[in-house]
Amino acid sequence: MTTRTPGQDPASTPSTDATASTPPGPDRPSDLTAAVLDGSVLTPGTPARTAVFEAVGADPDGPATRELLSLTRHMSPAVRRTALTLLGELTYGRTPWPAPAPAAAAALHDPDPDVRRAAATLLVRTGAADRARTALGELTDPATRIALADALLGTPGAACPTGPFRTDPLPEIRLLGCLEELATAPRERRPELDAQILTEVTALTAHDADRGYSIGARWGRALRRQEREPDCYATATRLLAGEAGAYGRRVGVQLAHRAFQEWRAAPGTLAPHLVRLLPTAPPGLRTLVVHALCASRTATRRSSAALAALLPDPTTAPAAHPSGPGADPSAALTWEITYALATIDDPRAAPHVHALLTAGARPPGMLAALRGLLRAGAADTSQLAAYARELLRTEDHDARSLALGILDALDPAAAAVCVPDLLTALRAACEAAEARGATLASWPELSLVGTLGRIGPPAAAAVPLLTTLTRDSRRRPGHGALALARITGDRAPVEAYVRTRRPEGRRTADHSALFRWLLDHGGLDREQSAQLRAAVLGRPGVMQVRGSLVLWRNEGPPVAAELLAVLPAYLDDDLYGPVAMTTLAAMGPHARPALPHLRALIDRRTRLPLYAGSADADLRADEQLLEAAERTVAALTGPTGPTGPTDGP
Repeated sequence: MTTRTPGQDPASTPSTDATASTPPGPDRPSDLTAAVLDGSVLTPGTPARTAVFEAVGADPDGPATRELLSLTRHMSPAVRRTALTLLGELTYGRTPWPAPAPAAAAALHDPDPDVRRAAATLLVRTGAADRARTALGELTDPATRIALADALLGTPGAACPTGPFRTDPLPEIRLLGCLEELATAPRERRPELDAQILTEVTALTAHDADRGYSIGARWGRALRRQEREPDCYATATRLLAGEAGAYGRRVGVQLAHRAFQEWRAAPGTLAPHLVRLLPTAPPGLRTLVVHALCASRTATRRSSAALAALLPDPTTAPAAHPSGPGADPSAALTWEITYALATIDDPRAAPHVHALLTAGARPPGMLAALRGLLRAGAADTSQLAAYARELLRTEDHDARSLALGILDALDPAAAAVCVPDLLTALRAACEAAEARGATLASWPELSLVGTLGRIGPPAAAAVPLLTTLTRDSRRRPGHGALALARITGDRAPVEAYVRTRRPEGRRTADHSALFRWLLDHGGLDREQSAQLRAAVLGRPGVMQVRGSLVLWRNEGPPVAAELLAVLPAYLDDDLYGPVAMTTLAAMGPHARPALPHLRALIDRRTRLPLYAGSADADLRADEQLLEAAERTVAALTGPTGPTGPTDGP
């Protein structure tokens, strides 16, 4: 997966202008200033954010930077905070960057504490660590000093010795210093640091640094670097039991959450201790506990009854949109529990998902939740088809993507009612692409064509339009050919495409679905078999992993050694690993030489280093890989069934 780099905007799209903002008129601010005023510039993917990153990248001290620096003196604290925060994000990859340092130093004396915190972070990130250390010694405001210490200890390259922090008058700063030193302390120093950390946590009632990277997460990171898994579990258990007071219990939840992200045994070990807090915990602590339990599929399974008990009655409590501006925190928490239960195929989430659908809410993760309920047999397919029809009739791109995802998850008979709406949407997408003069097929076009094909014969009304889309043009004829074949049962469109497709370029396209359809509808001839073999074994990539099952089904045991030479390389990949394991499971006893690779994956104590977008996403991806590996090992070591060219899903 694509690695998300701190300080960059991973979801952004190229801006149409080279500058960060348009010239202001007499009565309107520039685009950049307007985005800072409303705060949208901090949202990934917004045009103004993309443009300012491009502009500052091209000229770090140019007009965009000067405009932001002027906004650090704005009359509104929220605007000053936004400008300083954005400047801090822009420092990534360009430290030292002295231009914002004077503004950051001046803002350390701002009357608003959040502005001072943002200024402290920016000052250190500009490369002015010496200036920040001087300010730490001179200033007396606790919030500013804590933010400076946090930034100095947490910014790579700041190079701050931890000794002075451990003896600071503020317990929060002493705690930060201890945690930083613990991460690299020799074994003989650990007991002293452990004792001081526990003492400092016990003395606190709240921690200013929890606004950023929480104390529990820092503690867990330090213990992970020292490979102290048992100590982490023991410490979290003591904190959750209340041995360090109310704030210590909060830190214990954070530490347990971090442990889930680092070690595979953590959910099974610590989830029961977290569940005990749910009935009596105050709302803030209960929210943290729910976050931790819902972050892990294993923890969710072990606490599913307790989590389901927290859900309101959907027949009496109206469904509220759980995301977006002004969202009710209780609605957001309800959705978090609902999503976690639905994605482990727990039918108790169904009433709440259906209530949100009825209310017209589309929170992030809705498609994954619906797929889980479909696997559990707890979804009303007619309601989902009707909902998809409504979404297809909107102009909202995200709504249409959700509709197509729903239809792809439904069986063809249930999805068939949407064929007229799919055709209308496909015509509109093609007309829009033609009007733009597009040279490549757009994703909406390809998705609509694919969905019609998956519906199969009930989508016969689409044949005339699809026939016009199979010409060798920007339409990517392979998609249309496969859709036509699935609807009509005629091999000719797919055979023609496979026979005439261009040689592969730098990237290998995934044609596995084409070969699979031919194999399932009459088999592959000698030329097609040779093409499949060359595409799968010729080079690594998506076709190799997705086409391996088709190659196995076509050639059987004679190709086992060649597949075993390439498939183990994909096992620890969160995208391709489960696909490779499906092929290995289908190979049965012939794939047993891959068992050491699978068992090595299963026997890991720590999580795999994945890049799924966040620490919790990495955690869930690792758990799903582990589940797939365990299923594959069970298939390879269980009773032997028939294997060979006739095997298949």
